[in-house]
Amino acid sequence: MLTELRVRNFAIIEQLALPLARGFNVLTGETGAGKSIIVGALGLLLGERANTDIVRTGSDKAVVEGTFDVTDRPELAALLDDRGIDVEEQTVVLKREVAAAGRARAWVNGTPVTAAVLSEIGRLLVNVHGQHEAQTLLDDSSQRHILDAYAGAASTVAAVRAAHSTLSAVRHEITELRRRKADAERRADYLRHVVREIEDARLVEGEDVRLDEEARRLEHAEELRSLASGAASALDGDDDAVLSHLGAVQRAIASSTRIDAARSRLQELFDSGYYALEELARELEEYEATVELDPERLNE
Repeated sequence: MLTELRVRNFAIIEQLALPLARGFNVLTGETGAGKSIIVGALGLLLGERANTDIVRTGSDKAVVEGTFDVTDRPELAALLDDRGIDVEEQTVVLKREVAAAGRARAWVNGTPVTAAVLSEIGRLLVNVHGQHEAQTLLDDSSQRHILDAYAGAASTVAAVRAAHSTLSAVRHEITELRRRKADAERRADYLRHVVREIEDARLVEGEDVRLDEEARRLEHAEELRSLASGAASALDGDDDAVLSHLGAVQRAIASSTRIDAARSRLQELFDSGYYALEELARELEEYEATVELDPERLNE
C-alpha cells in the first residue's frame, strides 16, 4: 500500500507531503483545490507519460516520490529481483523527475529504471479506477495476476518466474558460446590459410634479407649503373682518366730506379697500385653490366 506521497514543483503544487494510513483515505475539497493534480502526480509516479507542462512555473524540475509497504507481496518481490532491484524492510520507494528542459528520469529504491519498468512495477503497486473504467480488468498481466491470486499460486508464479529467468540466462550463455565457437572456427580457418601461404612460399633462412637487398638494387638500378659507369670512365675512360695520367708517374719512377737501384721498391708499389686500378675499372664495367632494370620484378 502507498504510505506516503511527496510532491515538489508539480503544476501548482510547490511542496506537498501526504501521509496515508491503512484503510480508507479520502481527499476532499472544492473544485480547483488540486485533487486532480495529486492524482496526476501519482499517475506520473506509476509510469505515465511525462510532459514538461507539469513543471511548476519558475522551477527547473518537478519531483514526485512515493513510499510503499510491500509486505506479503511475493509476486512483486520476484519482479523486483528479476529487474535487479533490492528491497529492504518490505519497503519500495518510487521516484520520478521531469526537468523543464525535457529530460525525465526514474528510480526504484535508488536504482535507475526506464519508464517501462516503472510502469510495470506501478501496475502491481496501485490500481487506478477512474469514472466508468476499471483499468486492472482490461490489462492482460493484471488479469493473470488476479487468476493466480484466486488459485493461490503466488509461490508457483514466483518459482516459474525464477525458472524463466534461469532459462533466459542459459539461452543467453548458449548463444554466447555459439558465437565464441564461430569466432574460434573463423580464426582457425584464417590461421590455416596463413600456414598454407607460408608453406607454399618455401621460405628459407635469410631470404627476407636477400629480398630486401634485391629490392634496394632494383629500386636504385639506374643510379647504380650511372655511378659505376662514371667511376669506370674516371679511371680508364679517355686521355683525362686516372690511368692515363699515371704514365708520367711511371716514367719518373723508372728513371729513378735506373739511377738508384735500391729504390726498386717504388716500381713494385707503383705496379701494384696501377694493376689494382685497372682491375677496379674492369670490375666497375662488369658491375654496370650486371645491374638489372626490371620494374616488373620490383613490383612482385
